Amino acid sequence: MQITREQRDKHSIQGYSETEIKINSVVYTQNLWVSRETINADWRPQTIRELNVAILEPLLVLQPEVIVIGHNTGGAQPPVEVLQHLSKLKIGLECMNIGAASRTFNILLSEGRAVALGIIF
Repeated sequence: MQITREQRDKHSIQGYSETEIKINSVVYTQNLWVSRETINADWRPQTIRELNVAILEPLLVLQPEVIVIGHNTGGAQPPVEVLQHLSKLKIGLECMNIGAASRTFNILLSEGRAVALGIIF
């Protein structure tokens, strides 16, 4: 029987804290979004309440099944307009702390799901 080592996803999260995230051995300390194939380390929202359709557009182009937002403002949610727009597109949105978001992203990647992760420090 041949044993094949499972390949790690290209942009899985290797480590995180409340102030940084590590992807492909690179530590990021600024807001960013990431998908299976892309990292954009120049994402502009400063809080989750600043999210709008225009800010999410680069993620929407990727046609994800779900967008996971990691942030440090416990319990805060994006504006209702964002939720309504994503609902019309049948794209799920999950908002949680950075650690939970990183773990969720990695799990969804490992399942082969179309997922995007946004991090707001």
